[in-house]
Amino acid sequence: MKNPIIAGAIAGVISGIFGATMVAVGYSIGLYGIPLAPMTVAVPVFILLTIIFGTVLGLIYGRFHSLILGNGLKKGLYFGLMIWFIKDIMAASYVILIMEQIAVGINLIVVGLYLWILYGLVLEALYKPSK
Repeated sequence: MKNPIIAGAIAGVISGIFGATMVAVGYSIGLYGIPLAPMTVAVPVFILLTIIFGTVLGLIYGRFHSLILGNGLKKGLYFGLMIWFIKDIMAASYVILIMEQIAVGINLIVVGLYLWILYGLVLEALYKPSK
């Protein structure tokens, strides 16, 4: 697929479903110390946001694809890890240290790690840049 926006949206759907499932399971077994929106609202919104951000990140990926280190799926892995670090590690630091929401911060780190690695791998598997 030569269009990074569509590849990003598809990767967003797949990783969004995965991440929403992880959040729903975590919530159902009591991992969070704060109330969340009802799962009937949280899950579709989580997936929708991941599709939207996945589309934007796909555009960025397409633009900087040649600059990302590695070959094949390693490019996607590295891109996913970059997103994870920028988005989740940094956000979790604020949530844990300023808001004192340790469970939420750890959730950002753990769920984000798997979600964004999956996103990057799917994105790289789908996206084939023009030569």
